[in-house]
Amino acid sequence: MAQEPKSTTPTLCIVESLGFLEEDTHREGEIISRTLRLSGKTTHYSYLRSCEELKAFVKEFGDSKHRYLHIACHGNPASFFTTTGNISAVTFANLLAPHACKRRIFLSSCQAARSNFARKLLERQPGCYSILAPVGNIYFDDAAIFWTAFYHLIFKENYDSMNRSTIESTVEQCAKLVEQKFRLFYNDHQGKFTATTLG
Repeated sequence: MAQEPKSTTPTLCIVESLGFLEEDTHREGEIISRTLRLSGKTTHYSYLRSCEELKAFVKEFGDSKHRYLHIACHGNPASFFTTTGNISAVTFANLLAPHACKRRIFLSSCQAARSNFARKLLERQPGCYSILAPVGNIYFDDAAIFWTAFYHLIFKENYDSMNRSTIESTVEQCAKLVEQKFRLFYNDHQGKFTATTLG
């Protein structure tokens, strides 16, 4: 297991992977990163194509001080897809768990809230603050609109931190823009796995 970071900064790290023919036109994560930079928010954006690159990225994220991780890729309840491969939801959760303590994970992947990713991650890493993901299929334009609005509003509310109640109220507000439902996963104060559907 990676060492728990001594401290993190309230910055957003974005990683994205798409099909070859989508790369020029559908980079949602890049749109989010550019928009946040307009308001002076520090972000890091990475684009990758393979599961091997994803594994290397996760390790670098774990060694970094970024507090928030946004993952944009194709998916279904069983798997997440890179350009050239796929990784099961459970395997990805196990891969990310050592690096998720005191961090928040945001998944922009179809049906990600229906997978076992969140449960497995929070079992393996109870120190993860929360995981937010869409319940159903979400189109690229809706995803870009939702996530850009969500991050803009939540950082406008508090530039330096997030809490669960603010996440919930901001999701409720932004989900109306795209008529989608999202699910927030976390361990409650008694350590019980909890999932709240929003939107």
